[in-house]
Amino acid sequence: MEFARPEFFKRNRWAAYPTAVVLVAIAVGITSLLWLAVDRPVSAPIFLAAVVVATLIGGLPVGVFTAMLSGLALDYFFIQPFYELTLARDDAFRWVFFVAEGSFVSWITEKLRVATADLKQSREELRELSRHQQTLREEEQKRIARDIHDELGQTLTGLKLDIHLMKKKVDAISGNGLSADLEGLSSHVDSTIVSVRRIASEIRPSILDDFGLIAALEWQAGEFERKFGVTCSFASSVENVDIEPEAGAAVFRIVQEAMTNIIRHAEATEVDLAVSSTADEMTVNIKDNGRGIELERLPKKRSLGIIGMRERARLIGADLDIRRRARGGTTVELFVPIRDVASEPLPV
Repeated sequence: MEFARPEFFKRNRWAAYPTAVVLVAIAVGITSLLWLAVDRPVSAPIFLAAVVVATLIGGLPVGVFTAMLSGLALDYFFIQPFYELTLARDDAFRWVFFVAEGSFVSWITEKLRVATADLKQSREELRELSRHQQTLREEEQKRIARDIHDELGQTLTGLKLDIHLMKKKVDAISGNGLSADLEGLSSHVDSTIVSVRRIASEIRPSILDDFGLIAALEWQAGEFERKFGVTCSFASSVENVDIEPEAGAAVFRIVQEAMTNIIRHAEATEVDLAVSSTADEMTVNIKDNGRGIELERLPKKRSLGIIGMRERARLIGADLDIRRRARGGTTVELFVPIRDVASEPLPV
């Protein structure tokens, strides 16, 4: 629970005092109604609640002021002789005791408000730092993948061409022994090129930057089925969704992590990946027919993968819902807001 001071009272500090008077008047009214229903009800908690609200609005000085005013109202309206302030010793003692009690409650409330405000600021700073780190990581992965794919791939392709030319020269000069060795070396270069491309795609698939999120998700579904032998169907009601590159990368990583979890834990044989979109929201739905997630055990397991998925979703303002399916398996749904852009529907 967050105790944030309203912006109006931040700009108009003195307005909190008239508001405190109104709060005390409301407490008097509520207590008067209770007196009609119950004989001599306990009234102090209602006035202490007014002190708490006044402190949240205006801070400790306003809370103490409300406590002083509440003590006078209690004595005047609800302690005999009614509607009279005698200023006797008992009245003074009750008033001092209530003001001390209210001031203590006000002090505790103000400390809680400051602590929650500091906690909120720290949380926002951590989220901003996490968002910055995620952005830097994606950019670095993008750069590394591009360098591996372009520079190392081109170098290996050039090496393969050199080997091919050398093989032709060797064939013209000598026998087939050296030519066979060069052929084996060429095959080895071919497999290395394939590995380089695979590693570059795993770091950051170029299809995500070149063709967009929908194409990247379809590619991911195909790669998942090819690598792990698990049937993975893909369906999308839109051809492309125009969202920020950071949001697109986050969605792709969330889907990637969800599929990794399926392989590690679900023991599924079928996975369905579906994408749909409205004018203001994109939905990504992942279903499997595996064992089903045990939500009650997640806090004990401290699943960093799911924590990372939720944090990525939070950073782009998305909602992530993970639940066990009634017929077995798990459903992961991601709801991504689309602001000031429209999705492009598939051609009919």
